[in-house]
Amino acid sequence: MSYYADSMRVDNGEVGARTPLVEEQRQLARDRIKRAAVEVLRDKGLGATVEEVAIVAGVSIRTVFRHFGTRDHMIASALRAQLIHYGDTLPRPRVDGPLEDWLPALLQAVHGLNAELGRAYWELAALGPTLEGELAEAAAQRRIGRTKLVAWAASTAWRLAGQKGRPPKWLFDTFAIHLSAFATRSLVADFDQDPSEVAEASSRALLAAVEAARR
Repeated sequence: MSYYADSMRVDNGEVGARTPLVEEQRQLARDRIKRAAVEVLRDKGLGATVEEVAIVAGVSIRTVFRHFGTRDHMIASALRAQLIHYGDTLPRPRVDGPLEDWLPALLQAVHGLNAELGRAYWELAALGPTLEGELAEAAAQRRIGRTKLVAWAASTAWRLAGQKGRPPKWLFDTFAIHLSAFATRSLVADFDQDPSEVAEASSRALLAAVEAARR
């Protein structure tokens, strides 16, 4: 189950089809530029420039434009790739696995990924209503994926705690706060915490919240 990937994954060809060498080289160049874009976006946010990405990728500005056409398309492509990576990376619980094992692992993954995506990720949420074109689409996809993630995490935690039916709404809200990129950004940037420390604190808070909801 891949939350951020659901509305973004596309069919790139038949399984087993042989990729022409030129197309393979083109894809390698695109992937290299996207990785560089992610690195720049982490520190610079959505204001990242083509020149900054080209320097990190070790290519010319012309090469970036040849592969992506516009700055916004380059940034949106990098963001979509990272959102797919986000969804694919999250740990899934064992069918009857203990909540105390899975939830801390989930929070470690979430806050690590939030920190990896960095400034651009929370800017997608903060600036979403003001964005246009492909960046607005990426922001909408992030929001859809995040809504699904929170619902899945809260419901799964509730089930692993031995409960039936839907958890109370306030528990969904608590999960939304502790899975947020804003929580990561605030504690890492303002309180000098490591993402693993943020994850540990969030997992303790959520375990306590699930226990309180059971009473």
